[in-house]
Amino acid sequence: MRKITGLLLVLFIVLGACATPKPYYKTAKGKKKTKYYNDIQFGGKSASQMKKP
Repeated sequence: MRKITGLLLVLFIVLGACATPKPYYKTAKGKKKTKYYNDIQFGGKSASQMKKP
């Protein structure tokens, strides 16, 4: 019983580590860049007026 429990625990840890990474646009850095470029393109501000991320 202990052997099975140990194997299941190891299996869950390995499967948890193999999860797909977040897409770049969902990270904090990606959100800042998206906001920056959208402000330049749609906000009417030039790049020199914007603070770069």
